Amino acid sequence: MNIVGKIKLWYTISTLLIVASIVSLIVFGLHLGADFQGGTLLEIGFNKAVNARNVEETLSDLNLPSLQVSETDNNGVIIKTAPIDGGVVTQIKDLLKEKIGNNVDGSVEERQVQTIGATVGKDLTKKAVIATIVAIIAISIYIAWSFRKVQKPFSSFSMSVATVIALAHDVIITLGFVSVINHFYGYEANSYLLVALLTILGFSVHDSIVVLDRVRENLLHTSSKMSVKDIVNESIQQTIARSLNTSLTAILVLLALSTIGSGSIRPFALTLLAGIAFGTYSSIFIASMILVTWDGMKNRTKNKIEAVKQ
Repeated sequence: MNIVGKIKLWYTISTLLIVASIVSLIVFGLHLGADFQGGTLLEIGFNKAVNARNVEETLSDLNLPSLQVSETDNNGVIIKTAPIDGGVVTQIKDLLKEKIGNNVDGSVEERQVQTIGATVGKDLTKKAVIATIVAIIAISIYIAWSFRKVQKPFSSFSMSVATVIALAHDVIITLGFVSVINHFYGYEANSYLLVALLTILGFSVHDSIVVLDRVRENLLHTSSKMSVKDIVNESIQQTIARSLNTSLTAILVLLALSTIGSGSIRPFALTLLAGIAFGTYSSIFIASMILVTWDGMKNRTKNKIEAVKQ
């Protein structure tokens, strides 16, 4: 199986996914929730199922800023607005009890109220970006240190660069996927997104290390007559089953969660599902291919220098 021989195909697939993700982020955005933008989340429960549109029409007289209403799986609704004070929350409960509670033969139950100020939301956004960047930098340093004794033609720096590019690849495509599901399914990106991204980075770097470590071992024990392409291709074949099986166990669990999980856990499960799938792909078909490209660029540069000297 000549995986390296299809290097242009793998690069083309990734390029298309990255371009599509960037376009999606520009067109749809991420639909940032209260955790990042600030706002109030109020969950109200009833004894019987209610319709989100009826709740929204009932609350229209209050002129709540940025009002969004969604139904829950347990006879309730989640009301999201821009930050409001406790007095307005009380008005919401009283109005729902008067207009809807009596019609469903039960009282209105306040299940949770969460308010995050705009300043706090901006601070969380800043910290989320910093945390992701710091994680990628820390991973690159760790990879460079771990592969400090790798044999030529590679170096610890080339291993680190390959891993970081694969990680950036995963983050961009995952964010693009999140923007799509948020747009079409009405989800919002809250603090779960940061947790998901950091988890995805961990999975991705684990798979990349498995492949790159086998490349390092094969550089030591294979014939010097083997080309870099053959060594990388053999390394991928030796590790692909392990990488796929490891990721598949997580993917099956996440498929179950995204299918039968509650509304609050579903976007988190879907984000992890996509990120781990893309991370597995990049570890096998991108990080290792970058090493091949790296070697090819070094050889071309070396040949040009020799040609100039002659």
